[in-house]
Amino acid sequence: MRWVLLLRAVNLGPTNKLAMTDLKRVLESLGHTDVTTFLNSGNATFTSPKRSAQKLATEVEEALTKELGLHVRACVRTQAVLRKALEDLPDLPGYVAICVLFDPPSPTALKEFLGTSWAPEAVRGNDQVLYLGFENAAKTKLTNARIEKLLGVGATARTPATLAKLL
Repeated sequence: MRWVLLLRAVNLGPTNKLAMTDLKRVLESLGHTDVTTFLNSGNATFTSPKRSAQKLATEVEEALTKELGLHVRACVRTQAVLRKALEDLPDLPGYVAICVLFDPPSPTALKEFLGTSWAPEAVRGNDQVLYLGFENAAKTKLTNARIEKLLGVGATARTPATLAKLL
């Protein structure tokens, strides 16, 4: 099965530095094949016979900690799941990002989040992904950290173009 790995908050400033060659080596040491890394932000694809996205993510997190001393969250999804997320992308204004949720939030938290007016930002989504349209992403109060806090789950955002390249 072909998988996509998204790491949370690597190579953003002086912390959580990760060379893509090291990421590739770690994924291969876990027995994954056909490993390809993208950009310099913790994006990778790989093939694995394993069938649990959560177990794969935990395995990657533990290996990064053990082998590189790096403490970051990992999100693993099948290519089919991310392809569906791109296909369902609504028409949103401004700079658009797809925020992949590491786990489904509680229905109550998600309903409240989606029911909140985030103007001038536009927000749509479900329990797997949030679609965000930013009027000015540099000045937004709707940060990834805030999304995680309000939904109670980990999250990481990518542009539609980046996800398309991963597929």
